[in-house]
Amino acid sequence: MIRIDEGKCNRCGLCVKDCISGVFRLEDGRPLPLHPELCNRCSHCVAVCPKQAVVHEGLGALLTAKVQRRLLQPRAYREIALSRRSVRHYRQDPVPREVLEEILDMARYSPTASNIQNVHYTVVTDRALLEEVSRRIFGLADKINEVFSRKPVQLLSRRLLQNARIVKTLERYARGWEFYKGQMLEGRDLLFHGAPVLFLIHAPKRQNMASDNCLIAATNIANYAHALGLGTCFIGFLVGAMLLDRSLHRRFRIPAGHRVHAALILGTPAIRHRFHAVRKPASVQWI
Repeated sequence: MIRIDEGKCNRCGLCVKDCISGVFRLEDGRPLPLHPELCNRCSHCVAVCPKQAVVHEGLGALLTAKVQRRLLQPRAYREIALSRRSVRHYRQDPVPREVLEEILDMARYSPTASNIQNVHYTVVTDRALLEEVSRRIFGLADKINEVFSRKPVQLLSRRLLQNARIVKTLERYARGWEFYKGQMLEGRDLLFHGAPVLFLIHAPKRQNMASDNCLIAATNIANYAHALGLGTCFIGFLVGAMLLDRSLHRRFRIPAGHRVHAALILGTPAIRHRFHAVRKPASVQWI
């Protein structure tokens, strides 16, 4: 149930202005929740009311604390964005469970389309499982590279998939495959890089904007982890492998009917980058 506490309401109308769903309407100058059936539980009405007059029983314990604007430092956020790097060397000490829970608690506030909140997380700290999957995916990649290295296959691929991203990717990795293979044979994990934690971020299939929602959450995790002194790296190979090998879903206990949209390793960096990332100028069109 949604209602207005008349004793607190100052009739500012902010709940009406900020409710994109049209739950709140003005009636004789009074803001009222006339269409609660339209509510998507975004909590804007509660957050915008200066008098805390909006009572939304559908939110209950989900309400958040007051915004601490003094902590909103643009230069601090800019430094996080400019200094975050993909980390591929990790110390072996585990990340405490309470730190992972803190990261997940932050990630759940990531925006989702229409406030559907359809993002799910699987956290893997089983190192034996990570090593097993890494070897398995490398073996799959080795077989693909073996087939693709044959000249007739390359020519046929270029003919059938001209300018396709997958062909360019295969060709790029094929050029350095002997080095990668040698590194793996020497014991280096080129998939998970020895990280103690893997986040798999997934959502039910065929839901609108599921991929976008998961990737937004993954980006928030990466930035927040960096602010905590931890490192992360997106593992696109795993996401692609899970599309090719459905048994990986069972190994990671991904719920039936879900698709993994982002994979992110996490741990304490063994190497620190002293300077900002180098990026080309933004491609911008002003209209």
